Amino acid sequence: MPVPAGAQHPRVKQFTSLKRNLKGNPDRLVPLEGLWEVQRAVDAGLELRAFYVCFELLKGDAGRSMAERVMATGVHSYEVSARVFERLVDRENPDGLAAIAALPAFDWPAVAAGLGATNRIVVLDGLEIVGNVGTVIRCADAVGADAVVLTNRRVRLTHPKLVHSSMGMSLTVPVIEADVYEAVGWLRDHGFRIVCADTDAEVSYRHADYTGRVAVVLGSEKYGISAPWHENEDVRVRIPMAGRVDSLNVANAAVLVLYEVFAQQSPDAFL
Repeated sequence: MPVPAGAQHPRVKQFTSLKRNLKGNPDRLVPLEGLWEVQRAVDAGLELRAFYVCFELLKGDAGRSMAERVMATGVHSYEVSARVFERLVDRENPDGLAAIAALPAFDWPAVAAGLGATNRIVVLDGLEIVGNVGTVIRCADAVGADAVVLTNRRVRLTHPKLVHSSMGMSLTVPVIEADVYEAVGWLRDHGFRIVCADTDAEVSYRHADYTGRVAVVLGSEKYGISAPWHENEDVRVRIPMAGRVDSLNVANAAVLVLYEVFAQQSPDAFL
């Protein structure tokens, strides 16, 4: 049975602290809110460090079933009141489930083990907006990307808004933080062509060759892609613009380019 916990309980305060994302987080702990995120973590086999349940807010059999499933694992579980739970989470109409999970650490050998004749990797260079990073990770999952690589990282992977905006995909998609030259070296060693998205490019993203192994590099909307990536690119592509704006939100740009890569590499998926 879960232990009753009020607002001042250390584990409740830990959840709140993680949400604020102000302190160092060497254990890579992420706060999860709601059935969807908790289920995603459990199904992926992530280690849960704490579980919170408000029985009066549980919605239907799915919520109760998940609560029982999690508590049966022996994880430290805490029962909180509706008032405390609503202070814990940001969601409207909360469903009574929350948890703290340890974010898995991925490495290059794990990505290399899954490579085949055709692969796609997304590189995010210097992105500063948490929601954009999360949305691109969600898109990367949708197109079957093998990994997301963060260079010149500006956001924490444990940020709760990143988990929300990725729809929980940041818990399962391999994400690697790396130096630019480290990433370039690995991509070259494994036969990837490097495609940089840039508003000043001459080639439309619809006209580039994305067959084989491809790494798509997207940069900060404010600063663009850093020079070392351009120095090592195989092709630079642009998204044509017909209006007054000269660029799209980087997450929107990622969707267009990654789906073009997906279409060329897996045409049968588009029949």
